[in-house]
Amino acid sequence: ADAAHSSVRGTAMIFVRFMSLLLTALVAGLTFCHLLELPNKLAMPAETWLAVQQHLYNMFGPVGGPMEVGALLFTLAAAILIRRRQPAAFAPTLLALCCILAALVVWFAVVNPVNLRVNGWTAAALPGDWTAARTQWEYGHAASFALLLVALGALIFAALTAPEKGGASAAR
Repeated sequence: ADAAHSSVRGTAMIFVRFMSLLLTALVAGLTFCHLLELPNKLAMPAETWLAVQQHLYNMFGPVGGPMEVGALLFTLAAAILIRRRQPAAFAPTLLALCCILAALVVWFAVVNPVNLRVNGWTAAALPGDWTAARTQWEYGHAASFALLLVALGALIFAALTAPEKGGASAAR
């Protein structure tokens, strides 16, 4: 019975860590797209930039938002599970958790206020400070990418470095 319980715990840990890595990678990929677009979007005329903002990114929030929350929750679960069973993996997992949380804070504090403003704009009536809003949105996503890249790297490092206490077969 103890071996079966240990096997279930090991399988649960693998699933949680897999989901943490997968969701963090997907969210980092979304923000990497924004980083790649940044130079071209900064050069766009106002009407084109507004059309892109209002039409191209419609699925980023409904899909990316839940993935980012999932990445945060699965990474939190991984940190809890790893803390005693794989102590060497705990610090990088905790770093990843902090970076994912910080990326969410950046989104709420820097990116989303621009989203809320832009949704009500029209090409005929852009405010005079639209370039400041554009810059805030673009660089907010760049900061999020940097944080998520560190998080992803930390999760990969944690997955590759630390066997469980008692050896690699302890989870079986």
